[in-house]
Amino acid sequence: MKTLKKTNSRNKLYNKYCKNKKGLSEKDIIKLIRTEYKDNHDKNVITSLMNIWGTKIKGNLFITKKTFTEKLYKEPDGFFREKI
Repeated sequence: MKTLKKTNSRNKLYNKYCKNKKGLSEKDIIKLIRTEYKDNHDKNVITSLMNIWGTKIKGNLFITKKTFTEKLYKEPDGFFREKI
């Protein structure tokens, strides 16, 4: 049951900040981090996040829903491993 609640909260976060059907853009990720987690990262850190976990769609990097809900919160090396 606990896992279901965690994935539901992650899905809600993703749906709240996703402006298009492709995924979360760099601006969306920055807004999510600043408002939800009250955290501020350097532009280089955000660029690295997008390059590592992002998917290139028509030349732009996006974080897809599958990547956001599964990989970014994974324990050993996910970007949000200490959050939620």
